[in-house]
Amino acid sequence: MRLLLASAAAALAAFAVSAQSAELKIGYAQAPTSIDPHFHNSGNNSAFARHVFDPLIINENGLQPGLATSWTALSDTEWEIKLREGVSFHDGSPFTAADVIFTIERLPNVPDSPSSFAASVQSIESMEAVDDHTLRLTTAAPSPVLPHNLSEFVIVSDEVGANAVTADYTTGTAMVGTGPYRFVSSRASELYTLERNDDYWGAAQPWESVEIRVIESAPARVAALLSGDVDLIERAPAKDVARLNEDPATATFAGPTNRVVFVSLDVQREEVQANYARDKDGNPLAKNPMMDQRVRQALSMAIPREALIERALGGDGILTSNLVPPGFFGYDDSLAVQAHDPDGAKALLAEAGYPDGFQITFHASTDRIAYAPDVVQVLAQVWSRIGVTTELETMPHSVYIPKTNDFEYAYMLHSWGTSSDAGYTLNGIAVTRDKPNGKGPSNRGRYSNSQVDALVAEAQMTLDPGKREALLHEAMGIVIGDYGIIPLYAQKSTWGARANIVYEPLVSQFTLASRAKPAQ
Repeated sequence: MRLLLASAAAALAAFAVSAQSAELKIGYAQAPTSIDPHFHNSGNNSAFARHVFDPLIINENGLQPGLATSWTALSDTEWEIKLREGVSFHDGSPFTAADVIFTIERLPNVPDSPSSFAASVQSIESMEAVDDHTLRLTTAAPSPVLPHNLSEFVIVSDEVGANAVTADYTTGTAMVGTGPYRFVSSRASELYTLERNDDYWGAAQPWESVEIRVIESAPARVAALLSGDVDLIERAPAKDVARLNEDPATATFAGPTNRVVFVSLDVQREEVQANYARDKDGNPLAKNPMMDQRVRQALSMAIPREALIERALGGDGILTSNLVPPGFFGYDDSLAVQAHDPDGAKALLAEAGYPDGFQITFHASTDRIAYAPDVVQVLAQVWSRIGVTTELETMPHSVYIPKTNDFEYAYMLHSWGTSSDAGYTLNGIAVTRDKPNGKGPSNRGRYSNSQVDALVAEAQMTLDPGKREALLHEAMGIVIGDYGIIPLYAQKSTWGARANIVYEPLVSQFTLASRAKPAQ
């Protein structure tokens, strides 16, 4: 796949940008739900955090040194992490191993976190600062993906963070990192202002200041780019790509992502509220219909995935039969993409005792998943055609996530991006939810299968790649066959930019000022 869709002429247009004094204005599609970098494990939040803070290991199209310069397995359960010397926080205090230890201890203990980073550090049994720039980590069992796990969060200052709470990050008081930009100010959910950190340990940044504006409406983001009100936008709609590429003042940049969009079904509660599942006359059902695997399979069979990608996404999707995109470690090629079979779906419903179907309410956020409003309209239509009349309720992500975390909804649209492999994804959304121990933190339908739990746990401790992959294949096959979590497609993502800017896409979909460069 071509990562750059802009014409060479547009990408290299001679709109000179001063490398020392330029301002970059970015149009975000969604506001961070919190700027406390550890409060909510969400891609959008992590992208924003990466401007102000740094991770130990950078996972940008492969693992690279960040605040850690090396990571070495001394034994099956012991790792030595060498930390970068000469790094300072924005307040001038030095970065040391104490900051890493403080961060790792903080991750599972952020109050009221809707989806914590606990899973990233659950394997760590003990930590020792050998010296200021050498850290010894001991895991309870072999942990082959520990380096990937260490890339999933950013490091905060022990000195600043020791007495700070999430509210102190929200006000900016605790927004003191080692990252390429310093936090200046914010109007929550509207505008975030940053300035270049001229003492940054990494590559010099071309932007003296960065302004991040939240523009949730896709047409409004495109209009802001075309008018020059912003320089870069994320989630450029497929229908506008040709227009942006034809305009000499703009260009687009696209690439595959690590994110899969899926349907999550409540398979834990025998009874659900009548406003979420009812018979055709509107009366409460005797039990949650999704407790029957045949009903869940029928919903999956009713979905025309190729048509969904073409019509609702404008082609911005990739077929996947797994909960990770094709090509990721642990993806099982032997699993077939669910065939579209509406007649078979109707037969399964009748077999399950619903020959006349029933009614459900399906929930989704409007501003987290690209094209979500169009996707759920398609789902409602195809499910209604097999007899499952579907009413939609959509809302902003900031409203949606707290309600899904409190299990208020039964049938939902979600997405998940993997930072490493299928084990990370399965642990995040498919193993039995055990929030204190970092298992299933985003398993909002509360799917549970003890065999899956055991296979994923074993895979996370298996050093041999072949054996580990076989365990993940087996676990993924069980989850897919249970239909409690139904994969729809893997996302592609497109950015739009003014022609004096070249943007380098990441599979993480992070929109980072550091990936935007003045065209040469």
